[in-house]
Amino acid sequence: MTEEGDDQLVSIRKQLENLNNATDDINSYEMKLEHVQKQFCETQLMFNKEMSGIPKKLTKQISKSRPYFDLKTREPEIRKCVQQAAALFERQKTAVEMAREQVQILHNSLNNNQESDAEKQYVEVIEQQLNLVREAEEECLKAERMHAARVRDLLQLEMALKKLLQEHGSSIKKARPYYERKEVLTRTMNSQLELMSILENEVQLRKDSYSDSMRALEQISEQIHQERSSQSSLAQSSDAESDSS
Repeated sequence: MTEEGDDQLVSIRKQLENLNNATDDINSYEMKLEHVQKQFCETQLMFNKEMSGIPKKLTKQISKSRPYFDLKTREPEIRKCVQQAAALFERQKTAVEMAREQVQILHNSLNNNQESDAEKQYVEVIEQQLNLVREAEEECLKAERMHAARVRDLLQLEMALKKLLQEHGSSIKKARPYYERKEVLTRTMNSQLELMSILENEVQLRKDSYSDSMRALEQISEQIHQERSSQSSLAQSSDAESDSS
């Protein structure tokens, strides 16, 4: 067998191995996906059953307390935004301090430099650094304003929650188990949907890999066919020349 033939054989074995691996992975991920889909359907049925099986006497309390629990669902995200804005503000303050320190270092270097043309050398660099200070101060001011706005959002939400609690405290207390259960089931379904999406993507990736290997095998097969056709043509041409001579 020629060196080219050896390479083709290695490629064929590699692509066949890829096909087998892709097939195994597809089967595995599809089984996992089917399992999660079944779990999601069960959770969804449970959700519909529990949410529709509310006692009539509790319906009024649930309706009255809905604005409170709707706001409560927004609270974690708003608190997260406050924390992120605070962290950004601190980073920008640090950037301003570092930029100012660089200016001070440059000034000290200039004052300690006895060369006659030192001021001319330093003035451009100091001016550039002062521009960086101004830019850092502007970004810091933006971050400070953003942080203040996020804090206001949180304070407004807390005030609204406090007011609703004062107005509908009894209804909120009675409806709390309903909303807490609803949140648990909703979170579970969202997690299942996210996992389903991940598994579907994994299945598609393996199917794409399978298709790539199939195309590669087809190309190798076509290449072998063309080589054999060329060899056959050369052999026929050689035989014809021998007969004519």
